[in-house]
Amino acid sequence: MSQPYHIVILGGGSAGWMTAAALSKVLDRQHYKITLIESTAIGTVSVGEATIPGIREFNQLLQIDENEFIRETHGSFKLGIAFENWQNIGDEYMHPFGTYGVTLNGVPFHHYYLRHEREQGSDNAIPLPELNLEWSAALAHKFTRPIADKRSPLGHIKYAYHFDAAAYARYLKNYATQRGVVALEDRMLEAKRHANGYVASLLLEKQGEVTGDFFIDCSGFKALLIGETLGVSYHDWRKWMPCDSAVALPGQHDADNILPYTRSIAHHEGWRWKIPLQHRTGEGWVYSSRFTDSDKAEREFRETIGNFDSKANHLRWINGRRDEAWKHNVCSIGLSAGFIEPLESTGLQLTQSGIMRLISLLPGKGDMTERAKAFNRYTAEEITNIRDFVMCHYKLTNRDDSEFWRYCRDMEIPDSLQERLDLYRENASIFRNSNNELFNEISWFSMFHGQGLTPEQVHPIAQQMPAATMQQHLTTIQRVFKQSVAQLPSHADFIRKHCQAS
Repeated sequence: MSQPYHIVILGGGSAGWMTAAALSKVLDRQHYKITLIESTAIGTVSVGEATIPGIREFNQLLQIDENEFIRETHGSFKLGIAFENWQNIGDEYMHPFGTYGVTLNGVPFHHYYLRHEREQGSDNAIPLPELNLEWSAALAHKFTRPIADKRSPLGHIKYAYHFDAAAYARYLKNYATQRGVVALEDRMLEAKRHANGYVASLLLEKQGEVTGDFFIDCSGFKALLIGETLGVSYHDWRKWMPCDSAVALPGQHDADNILPYTRSIAHHEGWRWKIPLQHRTGEGWVYSSRFTDSDKAEREFRETIGNFDSKANHLRWINGRRDEAWKHNVCSIGLSAGFIEPLESTGLQLTQSGIMRLISLLPGKGDMTERAKAFNRYTAEEITNIRDFVMCHYKLTNRDDSEFWRYCRDMEIPDSLQERLDLYRENASIFRNSNNELFNEISWFSMFHGQGLTPEQVHPIAQQMPAATMQQHLTTIQRVFKQSVAQLPSHADFIRKHCQAS
């Protein structure tokens, strides 16, 4: 290339700076120039961000020191998500990040456990949390990183993070600008286009015209390039996922007992999150604007957590996806491409997977039609599978204490989800639709079992094992996991020792 290929990113926040950081890491300055345009008109909200384990791979790509990252973002560690009151009021289960037991004879462990639970009865069966290391450690408020000995269960711990989203964006901004990314604080007035529809430049209020070869839209729900400029339509999924609003406030915080998991607590018209950081606990009240209004939601939220003084942040979104995430020479990353409500902490995962997909299909001069098609196909497939997983939490409820829950329980669902439910009901089988699917059989089983979906039978091979042999396997796993958890430090002590924020 005679001139560096110019990539222009519109929008800061987590999506913009994650994109800039990753591109600055993998692209050399001789051949590529990266400019990011931040604008307060686009806006960001400083809330606690809960993630899933894929974020560790992203940070490892950047070669970020984990202790430094946790300190700078006031972060904590996360072993899973606890779901309370979802099937019935008073129920509780966890979606842990690690595996249950071990696979036996090529058959997933959950088949053996379901057989054990049926034969022993739910009151006499080994509690499911005791057969999952992450769940057991989470309930004990303990944590450690994987140890060197891979023969030990402690060598395979799966975890993610909680952190301050605004602090993460600042951290990545420093990372990216040190690697040559040009940051402009300005407001876009207009996007100018070539005759073929491609974007040629962005006209800024103070800096004037910024030309580029490729543009990345990280302008959030405003979707200033992919939506407003190129007119790409948006699929609205609120008929299946009615929660489209939230109120965020700080909750009560205990620095000596920082939970190593996110709490998702269903209330009469939605659910609320509790995300423990080092310096505060972020809380949010998620609801559907179809069934309640923002004033009522804020009032009930304040009464629930006892916070009547802090300023509330009100958030609105539309669950769904862009018809084309990449069109012409514009690629949307993050909220501009699509969004699924934060129930399973997939926001940054969708941003991360979009970035990695863009890197694998790296744009350049000349025709990019086939790359855009591939990007759009995999993006649509990924978010649709996530949609079905999140939607299923609502569909599998028994609650009838409000119009909201009755709607969720009785709503029609897409065939893609109905097929999963029917297959599991028949013989507890769980299959991923593709390798591009985010949630695995551990995730689906956690939700199915936690919300009371009971299969008629289990895999025939699991039925062949002698009952005494199976009981011995389960008892051994239970004992080993208990011994492993007993060795661990508390989550708060681990943070104090390794990554305490100043």
